[in-house]
Amino acid sequence: MNMKYYIIALVVFTFTMIAQADEKVKQDTVGNNFSIDIIAGGKIGGAAPLSLPKEIRKINKYTPAVPFLLGVRANYQIDQKWGVILGLTFEGKGMNADATVKGYKTTFNANDDPNENMRGYYTGDITTKVHNLYLSIPVLATYKLSEKWNVQAGPYIAFAVKRKFFGEATNGYMRNEVPTGEKLIVDEAAYDFSKSVRNIDVGASLGTSYNINKKWFALAQFDYGFNNIMKTGFESISFGMHNIFMNVGIGYKL
Repeated sequence: MNMKYYIIALVVFTFTMIAQADEKVKQDTVGNNFSIDIIAGGKIGGAAPLSLPKEIRKINKYTPAVPFLLGVRANYQIDQKWGVILGLTFEGKGMNADATVKGYKTTFNANDDPNENMRGYYTGDITTKVHNLYLSIPVLATYKLSEKWNVQAGPYIAFAVKRKFFGEATNGYMRNEVPTGEKLIVDEAAYDFSKSVRNIDVGASLGTSYNINKKWFALAQFDYGFNNIMKTGFESISFGMHNIFMNVGIGYKL
């Protein structure tokens, strides 16, 4: 099935489930076990390796990109302590980062002919811009610590609806093809790996929420993507990168 239609089907299914749960709240004698939340917030993080690679010598600048989340969640309270959440979230997962690198494996785009792309090991300054948008479906178990606090954890699957991974290199040089290859001066060069970003991100979330009053609550959540965000076989960066983000927001109980 085409990914676009798969995403549409998931959206329709999720909202159908939410509508049914909302109807159950109104009609079922045990409807108090169900609730619907609207959440919105910001996030900070990026596509990053688990530890700083030796090729990256210095992070000169970092700013979040598309740092938002907006979603709806259906909650079912199993008993006084345990519950489950099924959600649908539209969110950005991005960053802008400037770094100084040495021996950084990459590919720079040729102006006209992709066969003339420059490949090798770059030393100098490089800018990375990741501006990805996802539809995420989390399935979370919740545990009530008190009337104010609860914790939640579980997996998520996210489908990319926009993939952007690009950047520029300046004031450096490239060792052609191999670390000891011909030295090519790079005053300015661009790259675009957007088509190599995976369509699906799978990971886990761990978070907490605090009930401000009967309707409003605050939330904080850490998301970690299990898979490399780049497709299998991608070789223009020598290390894997994962979506690692901290989310902070507010919610409203319908």
